[in-house]
Amino acid sequence: MSSANKQQKRNQRAKAKAKKNRIQRAAAPNDFLDPNDERIDLESVDLTELFQIMSSAEKVSQKAMCEAFLTYPLLTLVLEQEGEDEATDFIITALIEYRRLTKGVDEQTALDWVESEQFQADYVAASKALAQDPI
Repeated sequence: MSSANKQQKRNQRAKAKAKKNRIQRAAAPNDFLDPNDERIDLESVDLTELFQIMSSAEKVSQKAMCEAFLTYPLLTLVLEQEGEDEATDFIITALIEYRRLTKGVDEQTALDWVESEQFQADYVAASKALAQDPI
């Protein structure tokens, strides 16, 4: 497991890259996409089911919500198809969107939640628990 400082730096780089990618995708036309590409289109993925599962788990605890998020099959698919950097971008973006939709907060407030010490601790604890006892 990486040190807390290394994880924080990695998260900061991922957030900056995710924001840059969101801005670029919003400004770029989608003409370059191959209609025969079988990879998932991260921009059009419906996360409603995932967010419902996370919301139910969050009623138990934030760690349970993180475990529900980490065990969702889409994350494995994103990691396989996109690699670690893009998967990290997707994870951060999905968590921000989840918080925005379920709590009605703005993007910065949602980002602050993802960056909070408590969330980071719960996320790491969920990750460790799943690594020791995969569901």
